[in-house]
Amino acid sequence: MTSRHPSRRGVLAAGLWTALAGAGATSCAGASAGRGDPDGPVTFWSALRGTDTLVAKWNVIHPDDPVDYSPMTSGLAGGNAKISNAARAGNAPDIVTIVDADLPSFTIDGVCADITDLVTPRLRTQLGPQAWTNGKLDGRVYGVPLDLGPMLLAYRTDILDAHRIAVPTSWEEFGEAARKLKRQSGIQLTTFHPNAYNVLAGHAMQSGGQWFAIEGDSWVVDFLDGPTRRVADYWQDLIDEDTLLVAPGSSQQWMSALAHGKVASHIVGPWGLAALSNSVPGTAGRWRVAPLPQWDRGKPALGTDGVSLHAITADSPRKERAMRFLEWMSTTPEAITARLSGGRSSLFPAARNQVEAASRQFKTDFYDGQDLYGLVTDQARLLRTGWTWGPRMQATATSLHNGLARLSYGTRITEALRTAQAETLPDMRSLGLKVRQA
Repeated sequence: MTSRHPSRRGVLAAGLWTALAGAGATSCAGASAGRGDPDGPVTFWSALRGTDTLVAKWNVIHPDDPVDYSPMTSGLAGGNAKISNAARAGNAPDIVTIVDADLPSFTIDGVCADITDLVTPRLRTQLGPQAWTNGKLDGRVYGVPLDLGPMLLAYRTDILDAHRIAVPTSWEEFGEAARKLKRQSGIQLTTFHPNAYNVLAGHAMQSGGQWFAIEGDSWVVDFLDGPTRRVADYWQDLIDEDTLLVAPGSSQQWMSALAHGKVASHIVGPWGLAALSNSVPGTAGRWRVAPLPQWDRGKPALGTDGVSLHAITADSPRKERAMRFLEWMSTTPEAITARLSGGRSSLFPAARNQVEAASRQFKTDFYDGQDLYGLVTDQARLLRTGWTWGPRMQATATSLHNGLARLSYGTRITEALRTAQAETLPDMRSLGLKVRQA
């Protein structure tokens, strides 16, 4: 069974085939020199914690089909550039870990193989439609999803209880709670992170927005559709009223506010629950997690806050073997147990039969013993399908972050979105893509 390059139909007909052909020619030229023996070990680069113990487990069980693991930095810290450079030189590994937002970019550059025909019925069923949304482009599969990222609301029980504020279930209630808490105590309910395009995108997803779409042979871009404007205006109003802290994620300002009880909640995906507990251990036992507030409680939906994929590289001579490893990694309880055995990860696996095993690895004392995996299982069913990331999300994210960084100087969220769209359109056209503004 073989994989294929993207067809000349749909998005890949939109001037993309030329770009792929060029990338493929460069990559294949050095492939024979850099790839080694097709029967040699499957090579695997990843920045995900626990990959070393995962691979070690596989190699013990499958000594005749070894995987050779090499750690790398995260994408924004240089990992993406390393993958791209290796692919151009014909020295890419068989498997790489990427985030969902980078899948279109790597696919367009010819790094990711089309693995649609390698996906078994079992794997397709185990991961489900919410997960596969993250691994597809124009209906074809280019990445195997590892986890799900429904957005959640982590909150300080002691602060809300002290001020008799119920956990909000709608965004209207959330706004009212933010105003009440600030008025009574000076505490801000949550933080708007100007360096977190993924969170803003997740809110747009929940509201029904669609920043990028593929229609026929063209990309369509719209960062200011009705649902996204609703999101932007909502958060802008709360910022204008000074009911939210505006601070970069992971900044000292934000960490200090969390540690000293100046901010009472945090909006994040499941993976971030462990990060929160590690960041402010002195507040252990005072936090719990609730479903994210809804725009319409009669039609609940959720956006995602960043998930991981595993892609097989286009020039890999070991695609079938690589897929066998990925299926084991993505669906078996023993694999997720090996990955999370350090006890420091709250990753929520996409495969249903890995959830129970994963839940046993994460200690929930920080969240007062709450059944977090049960909560996330329920919330994951609400994840919206059909979202498409853009073909140059790193550049788009940089533009958006630059605009949002000026919120304190009077720039508005809608202005940052408008500028990011204006800068994204020519960037896409430079790739030879057909693209239009909605």
